[in-house]
Amino acid sequence: MSDSIQIADKKILIIDDQKPFQVMLKGLLSQLGARDVTAVGSGEAGIAAHNRDAYDILLVDYNLGRGKNGRQVLEEMKVRELLRPNGLFFIITGESTRPMVLSAIELQPDDYLMKPFSIGVLRSRLKRSFQKRHSLHRVYQTLFEKDYDACIDECIEHVDENGRYRNYCRQLLCELYLKKGQLNQAEETINELLREQRFSWGVLALAKIKYAQSDFNTSVELCHEVIRSTPNAVEAYDVLARSLQGDEQPVKALEAGRKAVTLAPFSITRQLYMSELARDGEQFELAKQAMQNVLDISRKSVYRNPRHLCNYIRSILDAAEQCESKLEINKYHQEASLALQRARSDESLFGGKLDYPQLENAVMARIEAFNGRYRQAQVHLNIVAKEFIENNAEINKDIAPDVAIAFLDIGEFERANTLIRKQKSDKQLDRYNIQMLDRRIKGKESQQQAYSEHNKKGISLYTEGDFGAAISEFEKALELAPMNSGVALNYIQAALKILGTSDEPLKYLVEGCKGCLRVLDGLTLPAKHKERLTTLKSEFESLQAQT
Repeated sequence: MSDSIQIADKKILIIDDQKPFQVMLKGLLSQLGARDVTAVGSGEAGIAAHNRDAYDILLVDYNLGRGKNGRQVLEEMKVRELLRPNGLFFIITGESTRPMVLSAIELQPDDYLMKPFSIGVLRSRLKRSFQKRHSLHRVYQTLFEKDYDACIDECIEHVDENGRYRNYCRQLLCELYLKKGQLNQAEETINELLREQRFSWGVLALAKIKYAQSDFNTSVELCHEVIRSTPNAVEAYDVLARSLQGDEQPVKALEAGRKAVTLAPFSITRQLYMSELARDGEQFELAKQAMQNVLDISRKSVYRNPRHLCNYIRSILDAAEQCESKLEINKYHQEASLALQRARSDESLFGGKLDYPQLENAVMARIEAFNGRYRQAQVHLNIVAKEFIENNAEINKDIAPDVAIAFLDIGEFERANTLIRKQKSDKQLDRYNIQMLDRRIKGKESQQQAYSEHNKKGISLYTEGDFGAAISEFEKALELAPMNSGVALNYIQAALKILGTSDEPLKYLVEGCKGCLRVLDGLTLPAKHKERLTTLKSEFESLQAQT
C-alpha cells in the first residue's frame, strides 16, 4: 500500500504561537503536497478563521500563550459544532505531562502528535486519520446531523460487514443506545464484543450501562477491572465515583473522584462533580478548591459564565459557615472579599444581566447576615433585591441563591421561601445550589417553624381581641426573626390597640413600637406593607403627641 496522501486540495490551518514552528510545519506540509496552508498565532484567531472559512485539517498546538489553549480550541469547536464531519483535528505538543495529555485525549481529537516529529510520522498519522474518516463518512455525517437512528444503522452495517473500524462502531453504538435510553441494546452490543475479546474500553462501556441500570455493585466491579489493566483510565474513575455514590459509599466515591481529578484536572464537568462529592462528604475546603478550579478553567473556555464566579464565592462562604473558629471564619470572609476585588477588574467574568455591584451586594448581604449584622445586611438587600421586594420582579439567577440565604438569615422567611420556590419552579438552579439551599432550609427549619407558630398564634389572638397575648407572641416571633417586616408591623398594630385605650403611658409598649419602627425604617417594602407602615406610624405619632 502506498504511503502517499492527497492533500493538495485540502485547506489546512496551523494554530501555533511560535513562528519558527509554523514555518517548519508549513515546510513539511509543502513536501507532502499541500498548497493551501494558513497559520495563525492564537486559539481565538484560529477559531475565528475556521468559523469564517472552514478548513479540512487543523493542526493545533496545545500551549498557545496567554489565550485559549489547544484543548479549549477543540472544546469550543465541538460545542459550537464548527468541526466538519470529514475534517481532521490534530493536537500537537512538546509536553508530555500526564494531566495535560489525558485531558487533551479525552476530548477525542483525530490524533495527538508529540514534538519533535518527522515528516514520515506526520504523513502516516494524516493517512491513517483520513482513511478512517473516508471509510466511516456516513457514520460521521449522520452523527454530525444528530440523526442517531441513521447513525446506528450505519454502525451496524459496518460491523456486519466486518469492517476495519467495527470496534469503533460498536463503541459508538453503545454510546448512542445509552443516549437514547436503549440499555438492553447497548448491553447486547458490548457483550457481543466482550465475548470476542475483553477490551478495557468495552468493560468500561459495560460499567456505564450497569450504572445506568442502577446496578451499582456490578458497575463498581467492572470499573476496578478496567483500572487494574489500565491505571490511567480517567473515565473509569469517573464512573466508579458515580457508582459508589449511587451505592451510598460517599467516602470511597470521594476518593475515586479525587483520583480522576488528579489524572485529568482540566475538565469543568469533572471539577464540578468533585465539588459535589466534597460537599456531600462535608469537605467544604476541598469543595471550594474544586470551584476555584472551575472558575480558572472556564476563564478562557467556551463555558465562561458568571455563574462560575458566583459559585466559587458561594463555596468560600459555605466553608466559612461550617467553621467553629472565628479566626477561620474571618479568613474565609477575607478570601471572599479578595475574590470580589479581583473580579471587579476582570470583565470577562461577567456577562448577560449580572454586573459587579449586584454580586458585591449579594455577597456582602450574606456575610453581614451570617455575622449577625442584620441592619447592614438589609441595606445591601435593599439595593440588590429592591424590585423583587416591591414588585416580585426577577432577581438575577446567578445571585438569587445568596439573596435567598441572606433573607433566611435575617428572618425574612416568607421572602426567602418565595424566592427559592421560584428558582426551583423555573429550573434556574444546578445541583450545587439546590443542595446548598436545601441544607440551609433544613438548618433553619426549627427556627422558621417556631417563628411561624408564634406569628400565626399572635394573629389569631389579635383577631380574638386578646391584644396583650398577641403582643407576647409577636415578641417571641421577633426574637427568632429580628428583621421580619411583617411581624414588626403586626407588633405595632397590636400595641396600638392597647395604647389607644389605656390611660397609662405603658412605656414598654412605646419602646417596643419604636424598636419595630427602627427595624422598618429605610427598609424596602412591598406596596401593601408600605401603606400599612404609613398608617401605623401616623397613628403612633398621633398617640405620642396626645401623651
